[in-house]
Amino acid sequence: MASLTDHGATMRSQRISAIASGAISASLALFFDWILPSWAKTSYVVFSHIIRARRSDSSLVTSKSSWLVRLRMFCTWLCMCAAYLVWAPNRRLIIIYHGISGNGLNLLLWSGIALQNDGPWDETNKAQSTLLDSAVSFLISSYCLTHRALVWGLFKWTFIRLVIPLLCIGVALYCLREVLPVTRAYYMAWYYSFRFINYAWDTFDYIEAQIVERLPQYLQHTWSSYQQRRPKRAMLPEFQYRPLNAGEIRLLVLKKSPFYPSVIQAEMVHRPIYPPPDYEAVSYRWGSSDLTDEILVDGCRFSITRAAFDLLLARRSVWRERTVWIDALCINQNDVREKSEQVQLMRDIYHRASRVVAYPGSDWRYRLAGSFIYQLWALAHQYNAEGMDWLATPNLAGSPQWRAIADLFSDEYFTRAWVIQEIAVGQTTQLYIGGTYVPWMIFAEVVDWCFHPSRRHILSGSDEKERRIWRSGHTFKNIAVMTSLRPEAEQWRGTVGAYSSLINLENLLYVTSTFRAGDPRDRVFGLVGIARTAGDAALTTPDYSLPVEQVFQNATQAIFSLPKERRTIHILALAGTGFSKRLDALPSWVPDFTEERKCYPYSDVFTEDTCFKASGHLSQDARLEHETNSLIVKATTIDQIMDLSKVEMLGWGLGNFELTDVFQTLRILHKFVYSAIDLCRKYPSSPNMADEVDDERLWSAFIAGQIEGKPAGIEYKEVFRHWLNYLDLVVKARDRSHLKQLVKESALAKGSASAVDGAGNAYQLSLMEACFGRRIAITTSGRLCVVPPLTKVGDSAIIPFGSQTPFLIRKHENQSKDVSYELIGEAWVSGVMHGEMIGSADEELIRIS
Repeated sequence: MASLTDHGATMRSQRISAIASGAISASLALFFDWILPSWAKTSYVVFSHIIRARRSDSSLVTSKSSWLVRLRMFCTWLCMCAAYLVWAPNRRLIIIYHGISGNGLNLLLWSGIALQNDGPWDETNKAQSTLLDSAVSFLISSYCLTHRALVWGLFKWTFIRLVIPLLCIGVALYCLREVLPVTRAYYMAWYYSFRFINYAWDTFDYIEAQIVERLPQYLQHTWSSYQQRRPKRAMLPEFQYRPLNAGEIRLLVLKKSPFYPSVIQAEMVHRPIYPPPDYEAVSYRWGSSDLTDEILVDGCRFSITRAAFDLLLARRSVWRERTVWIDALCINQNDVREKSEQVQLMRDIYHRASRVVAYPGSDWRYRLAGSFIYQLWALAHQYNAEGMDWLATPNLAGSPQWRAIADLFSDEYFTRAWVIQEIAVGQTTQLYIGGTYVPWMIFAEVVDWCFHPSRRHILSGSDEKERRIWRSGHTFKNIAVMTSLRPEAEQWRGTVGAYSSLINLENLLYVTSTFRAGDPRDRVFGLVGIARTAGDAALTTPDYSLPVEQVFQNATQAIFSLPKERRTIHILALAGTGFSKRLDALPSWVPDFTEERKCYPYSDVFTEDTCFKASGHLSQDARLEHETNSLIVKATTIDQIMDLSKVEMLGWGLGNFELTDVFQTLRILHKFVYSAIDLCRKYPSSPNMADEVDDERLWSAFIAGQIEGKPAGIEYKEVFRHWLNYLDLVVKARDRSHLKQLVKESALAKGSASAVDGAGNAYQLSLMEACFGRRIAITTSGRLCVVPPLTKVGDSAIIPFGSQTPFLIRKHENQSKDVSYELIGEAWVSGVMHGEMIGSADEELIRIS
């Protein structure tokens, strides 16, 4: 936080310096206007114009401009000089000269350069922003200094006639606020006035975003569709790819765009990747594969998808030609051999690009999000917002800016498998959002700041008070994963310290388990380029001729063939048959990367100081048995599942972006919790049960023993008790107002209110992260478990050597000789997560098939 505060102080000091510079310049100009004679001021203006004209001429000579351009520039300076001497009053000549030439022309020049600057707020934009602050300060200061009597009279009139009476009325109303009804009406009027101003401002932003974003897109798409239907267009030949030589890539040169709708035209060129040419690599989501739009490449028709068309439309510039690399166009998607060869080069393509531009989409709402990201970033850097009660600001969730930024964070772009490599390896990565460039690290900081438990609820706001938009948390964590894969993002990787360990293939597949791809094989092939930097010789060349199941099994076999020191056993947390239907041809120990699980694994590869160390310090002992297509692991046997809770799985049954009733979700949570409590009360005589049920000790099992990724302290036992009472009131309440009344009348209104805010909110979020997509079970020895939803009574719990967490297995039936097991999935088991069972339980070799 100290570095953020220092950065915020620097930002403020730069603006204060620019404002002070403008005021000082105005004061000095006025001083010289007073003391200098007319001939001196005239000479100063003339010689200054001569110097400026000479500099402009030198610049034109350097840029090899024609003599006609140089003559025009000289005449312009001459006319400006004459205008000053003829029209500017002598007593204010220097102030007017510096106001127009020193500030106005410089501001116009740098604003033009900033307009053409193709990037986020770099040095060019900073210079333009500094000149703007200085120019405004100069204008205000010079006017006040040269019209002192007018300004002083206006100030006295405003202070005496308005400020003092309003201040007296305000003090009187404040002192009598409990007595006079008019006082309450006064405050309500102010409140609704501010509400109306905020609403009007939000409405203006809303309408402006639609006009600026949607109207040009509509006109461009309409014009392109019209041109596409013309008979003259049909006479043009279709674009034909030329073969690539070894080490070559294709680049698309986008032609300049006029200020009116026009056909997108481009040129396809071949360039060697070594040494790298000057180009930008774009990252976007393919979307639908239908070729609905058309552009002209080398004068030929080229059919593309709507997503690619929107991307090219956004990247086309009115200032200059732009050279881009886009996989959908620069790779011949119909040539399997070329596709496999280019996939091997994709890491270098994105790494050697002058920059990587990430384009989440063309949604017009993102125009609101682009500028709002910078506002939130400035808020996080310049102010300490941690002490603010964000739960007391429910109106924020419904504002257009917060809705837009929540939609952006939930965009499916951040679930695309290829995006991982594109973001991770780019030297300079920027998001292009609604016409605004945002550096990736700034974007990641804002996501992390918004995803804090005290602010996360704002991202689920809707237009209805009693309902919320259900947003899957996958995209938020995906952004954090992609950020942690960038070499400079050391703070995102916890205490592990070693970037090379995170980009091992087993860890990459593990942390990117929630990403998706149109071709399932890309879940592996999209990571091979990053993993190769770790020196894994076992990795093979991407081959799109192999079936999906073979690609998944080859990758898993390569992982378990690595040295034991690599600790690859945690990849089993992505495997197992206990979560959903899998590809039939896969063994249970091979992860199915097409599976869309609702939950995250418990194991953690980001930090060495993990919450769970079920196997203690035992080294991994696992080997492949190719004859039986099995994995043999050495493990400690814990227990067997004796019974399961009646509620099969914690879940809301909602799709992403669906509206959900707040009370309905809390009632589902209430049912899940009490189903687990009933399960514990069903077996009161179990040896380990007294320690779990007495005084509601279920609190630890529901959150898997951790709050926000850290071990939960005993104080959360009291938090759980209050939170459970709050859930009871939710079930009784008819609506939100009735719930407030019940809370006020209950014991929650007295003493701790942690059930509804603060620690209670953190506990509820941790419970949903630990139990979502899982169910509660109990073992024969009375241990509480959080297990996969398809777990059955009789499944065995084991701790593989080297594993952070236990796993459930199920014995195959009707086997004639060697006993083998089916892997069900990862589980949390009370009393064994920190190595308590190591050395006191049986150890055996278990064959998983």
